[in-house]
Amino acid sequence: MKKFLALLVLLFNVLIIHAQKLYIDGKVSDFEKKPVENATVYLLKEKDSSIINYTATNKEGKFSLKIDEVKEPSILKIDAEKLSSYSKKFEKISQQLSLGDIELDKKNRVTTIDEVKITVSPVKIKKDTIEFNASSIKVRPDSKIEELLKQIPGVEINNDGKITVNGKDVDQIMINGKPFFDKDGKIALQNLPADIIKNIQFTTTKTKEEELSGKTPKSQKTTINFNIDEKKNKGLLSRLTVGYGSDKRYEASGLVSYFKGDTKISLLASSNNINSQGFSRDEVFDSMGSGRNSWMMQGGSSSGGQGGGTKGIQTSSTVGLNYSDKLGKDADLDSFSLMFSDSDSETQSKVSRTTLLPEYSLQTRSENNGKSESKQYNFDTSARVKLDSLTNIYVSPRFTKSSSFNSNISQSSTLRDNILVNESSSYSNNQSENNSFTPSIYFTRRFRKKGRVVSANINSSIAESQRNNLNQSQNTFYQNSGNTMDNRDQLTKNKSQNNNFNFSADYTEPVSDSATISLQLKYGTRSSHDLRDVNDFDDATGQYSKYNQLLSNNMKQRINQVTPELTFQVSKTKFNFWASMNLDITDMKVNSIFNGQQYNLQKNFALPGYNINIYYQLAEGKNISLYNYSNFTIPGAEQLTPYKDESNPLITYTGNPDLKNTWTNSMYLYFNNFNKIKNINYYINIGFTYRNNDIINYTKYDDAGKQIVTYDNVSGNKNFNAGGGFSKTFKWKQNKLTISPRFNMTYAYNNGFINGQSFTSNSYNLNPGLNLIYEIRDKMTIKPSYRLGYSFSNYTNYSIDKINTANQSLKLELTNYLFQGRFVLGNDFEYNTSSNIAPGFKKDFYFWNTSLGYSFFKKQFTAKVKIYDVLNQNQSVRRTITDSYFEDREDLILRRYIMFSLSMKLNKFAGKKM
Repeated sequence: MKKFLALLVLLFNVLIIHAQKLYIDGKVSDFEKKPVENATVYLLKEKDSSIINYTATNKEGKFSLKIDEVKEPSILKIDAEKLSSYSKKFEKISQQLSLGDIELDKKNRVTTIDEVKITVSPVKIKKDTIEFNASSIKVRPDSKIEELLKQIPGVEINNDGKITVNGKDVDQIMINGKPFFDKDGKIALQNLPADIIKNIQFTTTKTKEEELSGKTPKSQKTTINFNIDEKKNKGLLSRLTVGYGSDKRYEASGLVSYFKGDTKISLLASSNNINSQGFSRDEVFDSMGSGRNSWMMQGGSSSGGQGGGTKGIQTSSTVGLNYSDKLGKDADLDSFSLMFSDSDSETQSKVSRTTLLPEYSLQTRSENNGKSESKQYNFDTSARVKLDSLTNIYVSPRFTKSSSFNSNISQSSTLRDNILVNESSSYSNNQSENNSFTPSIYFTRRFRKKGRVVSANINSSIAESQRNNLNQSQNTFYQNSGNTMDNRDQLTKNKSQNNNFNFSADYTEPVSDSATISLQLKYGTRSSHDLRDVNDFDDATGQYSKYNQLLSNNMKQRINQVTPELTFQVSKTKFNFWASMNLDITDMKVNSIFNGQQYNLQKNFALPGYNINIYYQLAEGKNISLYNYSNFTIPGAEQLTPYKDESNPLITYTGNPDLKNTWTNSMYLYFNNFNKIKNINYYINIGFTYRNNDIINYTKYDDAGKQIVTYDNVSGNKNFNAGGGFSKTFKWKQNKLTISPRFNMTYAYNNGFINGQSFTSNSYNLNPGLNLIYEIRDKMTIKPSYRLGYSFSNYTNYSIDKINTANQSLKLELTNYLFQGRFVLGNDFEYNTSSNIAPGFKKDFYFWNTSLGYSFFKKQFTAKVKIYDVLNQNQSVRRTITDSYFEDREDLILRRYIMFSLSMKLNKFAGKKM
């Protein structure tokens, strides 16, 4: 920790010593002599158009651009919406400059400078969309577009690949506005090179109806769109990587993409046994995330842990084809995608769990060893047909077929006051096949009258699965009345069919130039049939032929729902408001047979709900939004049907037909400010959820530690979360320092019943962190970071009053560019430590990856050697704290290996090799 703090002090001293000393001042106005706010002012080098620094004008149109002395020719540019650009050339800048009043004319009048490459503005802000010019973001050679994201203020990518932008989740990633294999964008992020991207856009996610009709989006999530440079949108892009290392570790991947205007064809294939996410990253310094720390929140309860990455050892192979094009004048093929994947994995885990009860606690220790194999085929396509200038149809069918086999050996024992109360050992294997077909059709018709829209959509899915499960287990219960055994040798055959059909129609009528009223009618039907046949092993026949009526079941259910909804919406330049009210009218029928007994259940509901969303733009790049919604949730059929399910020898479940519907009310407040003038970005978000008639497990434990579970309603459970992030970038000469502190916290209050007594838990999770990035352009990058995860819970009516854990993670990533970038040396150091881990689990470890790459033949080839987990200490240990237990867990993960690899790229854009 002292070394880390010393490094921070050193970086700040460097910042102070090298802070900008010169300024370029001025005032920008339009052709009507009015001040121009938020115009982008930036200085770039004449020789390569690289940006030295940029800022923006304030409300009075004034700007002050900080720079160091510039000893080479440079260009000052000013860009503003709907106005002409301003350019001024300087041979050198050695003193402060005052440019006085600068007037921008209308767009049709353009000012240019001969033999100067004019570059677009580094950052553009338009309402809820922020656009970054990719050329202003410097990443190492052969970086993928994922590296572009990591350099943008407010963007965070965690170890599981989840992306957030200023605290908002990203649910779609597009290339030129279209999916690249899939909407989650993982394949694009890890395979497309950064040097073909022109700009990156962040905007609010739109539903397909909103996109086709032009309505203002209501989502709380973000879409990222990468636009390819027009000059590189015509050509061939290829990548090939092969590698082999110690312990027979290997990786191989290939990507070929053809771009020509609207046409894009991509073929990729990969195979590896280093837990890569299907496709190898063609970077000199990569695959470092698979050993890093992760800690999580689970169902409102707090947890902390160390180590991490993908659990187990995985071997995976994937082949995929993606095609998009414009099919004639009025048809647009968004995506035609075929994908096959095959994976095998080996897992091991060791768990120590303490279950909290009113008068005592139970300690359970368990170990599991598993192997699995899976194959999956995916077909996904989407197309848009323009019937006329106002009418669109969008179709999107998807088909998935998968098969899997897995086996597992487990042992567990439960103790009370160090006295054994039960133990279990089992072997199981599962074989399954799954098929699903999901077609969707969207129709939108706009009218001459602005704001008047009619739309309809049909979404349906047909899914079926078959699963055979062999279970051989020996279970012993030690009770005061004597020991009991529950040994099983059974073959279970499961069949499931699920059909869903949803239809909605919407009519929107404008009531003013900015306000509309919408009436929507939704109809949905869901039907399912689940069949479970259990047969015990017959010693006489040597087959699984004894029908077990107690554990077999047959359940059919059908739910029909009609929902009328009324929405009022106001959409102005800086203000958006929408409110909706709906009524879910539901008919639920369940017919089931358990242990030879017929159960019939029919329920009818009429449940109201509402949504309110307010968005206000305080200034360019500064906005605030408030979101509140309320709805009811219907209990599941298994929770309502009063049969006793004893398929698990350690837990018995019984439904409760008197369960009430859960009412949920949630509120969310969000504020964000992206200040181009000060190069500062920060956000704050606050959320609160309250649940009435929450459905909980009403659990009792017998003397042998066996759980007897039914369901009940409680009220008053609630969650609160708050978070924020800040980013500030300092630039001088060839140096850049970015400081990014952040903080998140959650609070959960839960109450319930255990062993017939009520309990309450108050759980807190605090997660502060700090990231720093210091860059010397084309020479070195230093990325130190620190993260603390502190979790604690207070209890009433439990055998203990409180429990806590703390996890600390300290990282340092170093990248050195040597000999004009031909050699790239990467080192990734990490130290993790956790408190209050149970005996038998390691509390801390060091993790170190290193790599060295050499580029040759005009950087078309890269030879690389990397050592993963140099110290051979990588591990996955984490503590989870919930409202009824806390648990320490250790999983098998990838350990040390060394690998040699060779990568080749061949790009040909507009007839030129690159």
